[in-house]
Amino acid sequence: MFRIVLVVGSLLVAAILMWLAFILGTQSDWGQLLVNLSSEVVGIVITVAIVESFLERRRLLDRGRRIAWDALHSVESAVWVWQGGPRDLSTDELLGILDAVTESDALADFTEGILLNIGTRSRRLLVNDLEAIGRLPGLMNALEQFARLSAIRDGRNITSPEKVADILEEGILELARALGQPSERYLSSLIRYRDPSLESQERRHFGGSQGSGWHADPATLEV
Repeated sequence: MFRIVLVVGSLLVAAILMWLAFILGTQSDWGQLLVNLSSEVVGIVITVAIVESFLERRRLLDRGRRIAWDALHSVESAVWVWQGGPRDLSTDELLGILDAVTESDALADFTEGILLNIGTRSRRLLVNDLEAIGRLPGLMNALEQFARLSAIRDGRNITSPEKVADILEEGILELARALGQPSERYLSSLIRYRDPSLESQERRHFGGSQGSGWHADPATLEV
């Protein structure tokens, strides 16, 4: 808003100077001085407006990329709590894990709560940061997918695990393309330590000792 006021004010000053120049006569010394000043003001305003436009576009793009990375890290953490696997999951590993989800991969209440929060934040971002989101191709589609998670408890029928996985997968695919990350699905059979049991979800979310079914190799486990 301030930049708009500054530009309009500068152009108004230039117009006044030009008007005074015509009153005094453009051939007079004062008239020529005012014409030159008016032209200089207009030139400066145009230059500043162009530079500001490029800087604003860059700022919005950077903001969009930060939103995309934050969304990806949030989803990565949620999928890890739900499904396990390595602690740091790349996009292709995330897609591979989600492809292996079945109806038996129940969501613990707190895991469902994490996903609901992702959905709610996505909806708010689509309202409050729409201009920045629109600067990064694919980000809007990703957030629209994640926003669907805010309704997984709505109605009488709770969203099935496979449907939740599909929503996450679609959003991750869009984020991967937007951020230049791998979008080819990793073979889920090659991902170690996947364990979606409710007990393991609780351990990953709240911490605690390893259960009897936890057989990760300490030398290769990513923390």
